[in-house]
Order: sequence, then C-alpha cells, then structure tokens
Amino acid sequence: MEIDPYNLLVIEDNAYIGEKIVSATKEIKQIEKIKLSKTLKEAFDFLNKINFEKVTLDLSLPDGNGIEILKWLKEKNIQKQVYVFSTNTELRNICLKYGATAFFDKSNGFDDLISKLKSN
Repeated sequence: MEIDPYNLLVIEDNAYIGEKIVSATKEIKQIEKIKLSKTLKEAFDFLNKINFEKVTLDLSLPDGNGIEILKWLKEKNIQKQVYVFSTNTELRNICLKYGATAFFDKSNGFDDLISKLKSN
C-alpha cells in the first residue's frame, strides 16, 4: 500500500530528543519536509506558513504548554495528525480530548512513535 507524502513538524525543546526524532524520521521516504521547533511561538509560526499533515508534540515547552497547539488546532478546525510525546502521562486524556491522534510516553514510547509515523 502506497502512503501519500507528507510534511512533519517536530515540536520538542530537548535538543537531543528533537534531533533523535528528526534523525529517525529522515529514514521515512514519504516525508517531504521536516521542521524542528523548540518553542510554542516557533511552532505557531511554522503552522501558519507550512501545511504539516503530521506533528509530534512535546507538552513542556519553555514558553508554554503544548496543549495550546491542540486547543488552537481544534478551535480553528484544522485537521492534523498530532502525536503527543511527553513524560506527563497524566495529561493523556486531556490531549486526546483536544484532538491528539495518539499519546506516547517519552520514557518508553520512542520506537512506537516512529513506527506510527512510518505506518500512516
């Protein structure tokens, strides 16, 4: 089954984890463009300029909580596949309520996150 090409926005303030996600997703041939954002402000700038079909989202960012991205997308009725990747697992249900596609625990969900980005 052929998967349509897509753009990916990685929102992650931890440089090591952000680079690890970007590095792992560069292997996925369906991804046309990958951008890495370290702040909410930068993420909103990217989302307003480029059409990203998929987003990986950290919740704890230096200038706010990633849930603001989910709320904004829902408010604007913008459809994206948003994969939350966070250690803050108690916010899982809130993220899903605001439209997150899936939630992955940073402590053990890296491979699952990358597999999900490859599969759909």
